[in-house]
Amino acid sequence: MAGGIWTTQNKVRPGAYINTIGAPQAKADATSGRVLLVNGVQLDWGPQGIVELDSGSDFQALLGAPLSDSKLVTIREALRGAVTVLYLNLNGGKTATISDEALPWNFTANYAGTKGNELTVAVTKDAADETRLTVQFLYGTAIVDEQVIHTTTAAGLKSNDFVTVKLTDESSAQTKLEALAGKTTYKLAGGVTTPVDVTEVLSDTLATKTFNVATTAGYPVDSNVHALLAQLIEDLRDNEGYKVTAVVPGVEGLDYDHEAITAVINGVELTDGEKLDATTAAAYVAGVASAAGATGSLTYVAYPDAVDANPRLTNEATIRNLANGYIVFTARRDGSVVVEQDINTLTTFTEAKPKDFHKNRTIRTLDAIANDTQDVFESQFIGKVNNDSTGRDLFKANRVAYLRTLETAGAIGSFDPSDLTVEPGDDKDSILVTLGITPVDAMEKLYMTITVY
Repeated sequence: MAGGIWTTQNKVRPGAYINTIGAPQAKADATSGRVLLVNGVQLDWGPQGIVELDSGSDFQALLGAPLSDSKLVTIREALRGAVTVLYLNLNGGKTATISDEALPWNFTANYAGTKGNELTVAVTKDAADETRLTVQFLYGTAIVDEQVIHTTTAAGLKSNDFVTVKLTDESSAQTKLEALAGKTTYKLAGGVTTPVDVTEVLSDTLATKTFNVATTAGYPVDSNVHALLAQLIEDLRDNEGYKVTAVVPGVEGLDYDHEAITAVINGVELTDGEKLDATTAAAYVAGVASAAGATGSLTYVAYPDAVDANPRLTNEATIRNLANGYIVFTARRDGSVVVEQDINTLTTFTEAKPKDFHKNRTIRTLDAIANDTQDVFESQFIGKVNNDSTGRDLFKANRVAYLRTLETAGAIGSFDPSDLTVEPGDDKDSILVTLGITPVDAMEKLYMTITVY
């Protein structure tokens, strides 16, 4: 009896040759919950460029401070809603080092910046066993690593999250360690911070990283970097087909007027009395928007731990700012602080961009369809499927199945497969897809008449 799997139909013995494979499944959106954050804060530590962070990250090792530090406030606020924050660290410069003739090692800070000068290495000889040494690595006054070696095992001292260890002369290591007495300390020095110009790296960063919302939360409200981000995001959408959005602080009189740009006009006050301005609160909006998905609306979403808006706007000011396309935080009578309405800055409506485009839920739905369609076409159809009636029918069937899932989820309504056509394009290798859908919005207004008999 013969059998097994087959690659080509070239078997000699009679038998059943059966392959079991899985049908291609729709991939989960790899961008969901991912925020690219650029805040311009000088941290003086950490890798230059993108640092990928989540709620479980070792922020002190990666950025030189705990998440509770005021310098990391926008990261903290973004992580209230985001799964992952891609933090653009603009840290550059020189690394701190220490090389002492009494030691058989050189120590170098893992990252450039002045925070490296806060690193100390302490070597303590055991009073009961002079061959036993305890080596402690301190960041400020906190011990961040501790290792035990012996005078005969200098090569066993390992690098850690803060310091790179290099054995310089193994032949004399034992002699040097035996000569040490009691406790000796060695402080790293020479660390210098040279900040990177955000305008030189922002464009490439946006074009090469995977995310769905970008924000410049943390920069002063009047910084030009917000407008730069908005322009780059618009270029990504229009020229690269990468459907991402941006969240920036709003300034009355500055009109972005684009469906991909959300602007936050005020901030919040937290339960501990901390007051967050609009540029800091924009980080939260970016984070929660990144995870909202095609069926999510932020209208009346409560800001965690907030007790008041900062500043609290009057009814007239709230109406004016909503009309101008700004996200407004308002305090409710139950003590919560909510997003008044989940809108973007598009205020000029046309036939191509109707009023529906003013709602972020609608844009998230349209972007989800566009991104998924592009991903499926590139991964499953380009170069693999014939551009004939059968191939086009396969593509249509794929898209119909996907759109049915959106209909079931409540993202779109009343979908009819006849609203989707896949036809030959002008060239032999192109197809023309036309799709009509009705995005579903969330309830926002209640008009009720009560009649007394």
